[in-house]
Amino acid sequence: MEIAAMGDENFVTGFEIAGIKNSYIVEGDANKVVEEVMSHDDIGIVVTEKKTFDMLSEHMKEKVLTAAKPAFVILSFDVSAEENLRLLIKRAMGIDLWK
Repeated sequence: MEIAAMGDENFVTGFEIAGIKNSYIVEGDANKVVEEVMSHDDIGIVVTEKKTFDMLSEHMKEKVLTAAKPAFVILSFDVSAEENLRLLIKRAMGIDLWK
């Protein structure tokens, strides 16, 4: 399984420097980029930023949040790392380990 980065040019460049080969720059319609990423069977994890996630239609947001493969990791600066981890585990396992 491959990891992909999706977002603006600065966001994606950081992941490319870290060695991520699959990168998708969102310049226009973020929905089309998500559809393209989801069409690749070899991509298991997609790292994106909240700004890019917010550009998606409500239907596509729901699709991203419920997709088993690829799993989308949405990085945000406005929630704590613990809260972000909590949301990822809850989405992946279907249970809230903090309760």
